[in-house]
Amino acid sequence: MRDYSNMPALTWEGPTSAKKAMAQVHHAEPVILIMPEGFIMGLDADACGCSAAADPHHHLGCRAADALKALAEANRMPELAQLAEIAHEARQVVDIETDTRRIIIHD
Repeated sequence: MRDYSNMPALTWEGPTSAKKAMAQVHHAEPVILIMPEGFIMGLDADACGCSAAADPHHHLGCRAADALKALAEANRMPELAQLAEIAHEARQVVDIETDTRRIIIHD
């Protein structure tokens, strides 16, 4: 399992958070997004190219564009779909922790 301890974390609070995350990802820098209560974390892990982790609540190495767009659609968050495009262009992948509502964007 990847060590996330040295990655910056950003609590998602709307458009301002989205802009900060987009700037970070645009520069191919990792970021951990801590999503709000009520955020729907469910996605089709196979369709998003995720690998299974030892913990069934964690999905690793998901295709950023697919995973973030699926979460954006489920939560009606267009700014998350914009982040998906930037993460795809920066060749980032996404790890999803459904139990802690964390989205980890990294190389």
